[in-house]
Amino acid sequence: MANTYVRVKGIVKKDNKYLVIKRWVDDRIPDPFVWEFIDTEVNHGEAPDDAMLRAIHEILSIDGKIEKIEYTWSNMLADTHCIGIAYICSIEAEEEHNIVLPEEFGEYQWVTRAQIDEYVENQFVLQDLKGKAL
Repeated sequence: MANTYVRVKGIVKKDNKYLVIKRWVDDRIPDPFVWEFIDTEVNHGEAPDDAMLRAIHEILSIDGKIEKIEYTWSNMLADTHCIGIAYICSIEAEEEHNIVLPEEFGEYQWVTRAQIDEYVENQFVLQDLKGKAL
């Protein structure tokens, strides 16, 4: 049976830097954390914009704002189809000191566009970002 789901990705931008977060994936490997942007699956009946704002709040413990849709993507894995929307988002500068990450996230960093490749390992994301000015 074929399955389809929608994911949203939040590329949080501040000045000329982007927020990456270190998420725990598996403690059975030498480096159990991966750097990524904020993302989540859209719940059944939930609007993608609402899911993005929910994810920012759940992961950073502060509210965010959607600035624009940067790109969309679509991937197939066996009989599962993932459709995604990547947003450029922002947070209020005065709220940054209120960021509290959940336990499954190790830390966050603000990185330049040139540094994203040094942090984010997901080749699908890096391919999607090629040619994007952000």
